[in-house]
Amino acid sequence: MKQNPIKKLLLNEIQKISNNLHDYCTNPNCDFLRTRKLPMNKVLAGIIGMGSGSLTNELLDLFGASADTPTSSAFVQQRKKIKTEAFKNIFDGFSSKLMANFNEDMPILAVDGSDVHIPTNPDALNLFHSGKDGRKPYNLLHINALYNINHSIYHDAIIQKSKEKNEHNTLQEMVNRSAIPKVLVIH
Repeated sequence: MKQNPIKKLLLNEIQKISNNLHDYCTNPNCDFLRTRKLPMNKVLAGIIGMGSGSLTNELLDLFGASADTPTSSAFVQQRKKIKTEAFKNIFDGFSSKLMANFNEDMPILAVDGSDVHIPTNPDALNLFHSGKDGRKPYNLLHINALYNINHSIYHDAIIQKSKEKNEHNTLQEMVNRSAIPKVLVIH
C-alpha cells in the first residue's frame, strides 16, 4: 500500500473516535465540547505522530511556530481528558482495515515481548524494580506484539505491568480475539 492511503486510513480512524467523543472522554459532559486550539482529533493525531523530542518541540512540529501554537501544559490537560480505550480502538480499527487489504490464505505472524522503561515511580509496585548491583531503580512496562511478517504491520498488541507479564497467556488472548481464520504464528 502507498503512504497516502495508509495515512488516510489512520486519520479516518482518529476522526471516528473524535466523532464519538462521549465514549472516549473522562468527563463526557464537558470535555472537548468548546472550540479550542486542541480538539480531540488534533490531540490524538499529535500523540500518535510524536517522535522522541520534547513536548514543546513536538508541538512546534505539529503546529509550527506561531501565536496559535498551544502550550505544553494545555496539551497535557487535553491529553488527560482522553480514555486509553480511544487509542486501542484506533489501533484495532486501523489494523483491521490494513489487514483487509491483504488477500492471503495464511498470514505469517510473529509474536514477541519487549520491556519499555517508563518514568520511575516507587509507588507503582507492579512496575517498580529496585535496581541491583549499584543500578538506579526503574519502572517497566511489558509490550507483547503480534506482527505480520509479510506486510510489516502490527496486528495486535497488549501492554502489561512488568511484574505481571505472561507472554503465553497474552499470545492466547491475541489469537482468541483475532478474526483471521487461519494463521501461522511464530513465537
